[in-house]
Amino acid sequence: MSTAPHLEAGGLLLIADESLSPALVEQAAPVLAQGGMALCQGPGSPSGPRRLVLFDGKLTPAHAEALRGEPPALLLATRASDGRPSAWEARLLGDLLRGAPLLPAGASRRRLQSVADINATGEAAAQAVTQARGSRTAAALVGDVVHELAANAMWDAPVDAQGQHRYAHRRSEVREVAPEDACELSFVVEEGRMWLEVVDRFGGLRPGPFARALGGWGGRVQVDASGGGAGLGLRRILEHSDVVAVRVAAGRESRVLCVVDLGEARRRATQPKSLLFCLQ
Repeated sequence: MSTAPHLEAGGLLLIADESLSPALVEQAAPVLAQGGMALCQGPGSPSGPRRLVLFDGKLTPAHAEALRGEPPALLLATRASDGRPSAWEARLLGDLLRGAPLLPAGASRRRLQSVADINATGEAAAQAVTQARGSRTAAALVGDVVHELAANAMWDAPVDAQGQHRYAHRRSEVREVAPEDACELSFVVEEGRMWLEVVDRFGGLRPGPFARALGGWGGRVQVDASGGGAGLGLRRILEHSDVVAVRVAAGRESRVLCVVDLGEARRRATQPKSLLFCLQ
């Protein structure tokens, strides 16, 4: 990461990744302001800022360190044709930081307690892609993302009173979780993109698994089953999605949003991506 000139807004420190010209920090300010973030010139070293890193959207293993910071950095792609962040991602970032709902209106919501629930929801989301005239590739990817999001929330998130995982190491055995451990998955199509969100009631998700997924980015996938399988699932989620936004209320709720483009692009892992992790 570079030490480029920055802007500050209420503890939010906006800097340019070394992949960009520092001038883009100034050019991005109006777009971010439209997303609800009023930016102003800040001091050289504010105390304890939340870093917003602008970059070209090409994830690399070096970005893993940004997620390990305290608090984790927010990685925002400059996806628009003029080299700035897209307006819809700026709005999403504003909503993420304000604690506002992340999904567009009209989402279909499904309670997930069993493998059958996951499969049915994946099929429904893929069908919604087809009805929106999305590509067959996108429908398949959406189904895959639904499965990975749901599996992580349903099997890996639940913990007992002692903080021990209840199902993470028994995925192949558990076909249905207890009613109190169910999660909710919602989806909606808007402007050529599928928005998917999963919510659990445990709030145990942390940036570490995402950082580990980025650590091997660009290379062969290394299967790490030490956490019950979530590592491989997060890698697939990142590869398929344009944006992954996470908001965690520690001990109460983890909310993971993925946005998948409905076009034909096949090499999704090399497309620009934003990764926004907000730990409250």
